[in-house]
Amino acid sequence: MQMQWSCSSSLLSVVSPGLQKLKTVKLQPTLCCDSSSPADVTSNVSLEEKQLLKGETWSVHKFGGTCVGTSQRIKNVADIILKDDSERTLVVVSAMSKVTDMMYALIHKAQSRDESYISSLDAVLEKHSATAHDILDGDNLASFLSKLHLDISNLKAMLRAIYIAGHATESFTDFVVGHGELWSAQMLSLVIRKNGIDCKWMDTRDVIIVNPTSSNQVDPDYLESEQRLEKWYSMNPCKVIIATGFIASTPENIPTTLKRDGSDFSAAIMGALFRARQVTIWTDVDGVYSADPRKDGVLAQTYFSEAVILKTLSYQEAWEMSYFGANVLHPRTIIPVMRYGIPIMIRNIFNLSAPGTKICHSSVNDNEDRQNLQNYVKGFATIDNLALVNVEGTGMAGVPGTASAIFGAVKDVGANVIMISQASSEHSVCFAVPEKEVKAVAEALQSRFRQALDNGRLSQVAIIPNCSILAAVGQKMASTPGVSASLFNALAKANINVRAIAQGCSEYNITVVVKREDCIKALRAVHSRFYLSRTTIAMGIIGPGLIGSTLLDQLRDQVQYL
Repeated sequence: MQMQWSCSSSLLSVVSPGLQKLKTVKLQPTLCCDSSSPADVTSNVSLEEKQLLKGETWSVHKFGGTCVGTSQRIKNVADIILKDDSERTLVVVSAMSKVTDMMYALIHKAQSRDESYISSLDAVLEKHSATAHDILDGDNLASFLSKLHLDISNLKAMLRAIYIAGHATESFTDFVVGHGELWSAQMLSLVIRKNGIDCKWMDTRDVIIVNPTSSNQVDPDYLESEQRLEKWYSMNPCKVIIATGFIASTPENIPTTLKRDGSDFSAAIMGALFRARQVTIWTDVDGVYSADPRKDGVLAQTYFSEAVILKTLSYQEAWEMSYFGANVLHPRTIIPVMRYGIPIMIRNIFNLSAPGTKICHSSVNDNEDRQNLQNYVKGFATIDNLALVNVEGTGMAGVPGTASAIFGAVKDVGANVIMISQASSEHSVCFAVPEKEVKAVAEALQSRFRQALDNGRLSQVAIIPNCSILAAVGQKMASTPGVSASLFNALAKANINVRAIAQGCSEYNITVVVKREDCIKALRAVHSRFYLSRTTIAMGIIGPGLIGSTLLDQLRDQVQYL
């Protein structure tokens, strides 16, 4: 038996045309039988096999959109799964590359009453139909194409309703964009089954239950999710499960998502529910780099050839690096697995020989990290396009509630505070916000503190644009004498001016703010200091005579080695 989401006529009902808004509709799951799950498939399965046995027997893999972006890549993913020697395997997949963006574009076009949404939906159909023809055949192909065309037909009806109303609710949007994961999971499961493996696909909206907390975040309900998982597995016992990433349901069975880049989060949640021995995140890099592996969308080697792959990271180190912009994980991925001490492996699907990076609890006996001072700093991460806001004045000192008023004003305009720095004198409060939000923040602070500014209790609200954050991350580095001194000495030698500093008592990172144009230079300087990177120098010879010419000949002879 397989849980699927039905789209009834009530789903498309519209409030009066004057309101031009769609109803918020509850999408109820319905039980149905399909070729992948015959109704009598469990009749001959023992009770022990029907029970969900959690623990070390399970391994979890997550494959992003790039990993399943083409028919050949889907086959490569299938090969990896088939070679996994775990007793049981759960695989979380994203939508095919670019499909989620295409689905969001459908919603936008329909809301804008742009009739090209029809041709755009046809392009989505063609992409998946062509992929299915490449990797499936016979009954498997017919079964998938039947479901695909039914889904597309329902989506056309939904998008037509959105087109008429000129508005889509959040529930409608989440329901539409989640189809990419459904299709990729179904196709991959059929490829696995074609190789004789007992495999089922899981619509995680039947299992993962979350409580929305804001427009950008949800909290998993682990107790309810565990109960639903056990119920699902009792009806679908198997060796390999292909599960959808990114999508989930509310307690009222309304489809929702884990928000952008939520497939990593899905894998971590499923890993925690299964108490898996390991969660492997497959991506397109060899692991976690000691410095940001990508900068402005360009491979790090363009800017920074000395970055190295880290063999291990603690949960806290990975958490800090993801927060400060490193291309590591979805920031919330670490929380579910950390609770049960489940390690995360970051692997490159395009370079299977690379061992990757292991994220786990730190070990006090980790010799690699205790050999010398440099290894207390594991990596560096950067965030660009920031502005500093400095609120200062003698009237702030000793006045309760000033900081609360400042950040209350920032909250009112919906700005995100990246970093805060305040001296013990309380004469000033400095914080960093995204540059695109700084104008609204400045106006809100000027309005909130107009009287204090006019009376001289506050001297100014100053904006320093064109800034970047550089964060040094490492387990216990702040408690090691000399780390901070080495960091700032490296920046001083590179003639980098530090605009602000923040260091928390958690001892996991030291954060500095520098000019945006100095960011790459600062990154090179600190990385060279802690990872003993080779420094590039330029040398010139003026008026070479006999000695100079001989040196040039020697350099020419050694050029390949050098």
